[in-house]
Amino acid sequence: MNTYVIQQRETGDVVHAYTADAPSEFAEYPFAQFNHILQKPETVAPAERTITKVAYLRRFTTDERVGIRTAAKTSAVLEDYLAMLELAEEINLDDHDTIAAVQMLESVGLIATGRAAEVLA
Repeated sequence: MNTYVIQQRETGDVVHAYTADAPSEFAEYPFAQFNHILQKPETVAPAERTITKVAYLRRFTTDERVGIRTAAKTSAVLEDYLAMLELAEEINLDDHDTIAAVQMLESVGLIATGRAAEVLA
């Protein structure tokens, strides 16, 4: 279904709105005197899902956080991840780097299978 607004041609005033599959002529709003204008639906961009660093880290269990920090002592990739995390002002859960990092933590066994989806939810 589409939404149409009816505009009086002489004044430009919108006088009515209706929902239909196609423009419908009404006795009180004939096509000769009124424009029946299709309204485009508003597209609303999804809001970014950003959280504080503390809120992000709390999505991991204590054991997971300790495991990640311990593993970072011998992994340049994990060390870099923690350094980037430290520099961040907030964490965007939809950012491709955040998603890749959490999936990497799961793939190397630092968080259990299925936890990446939970952390990013």
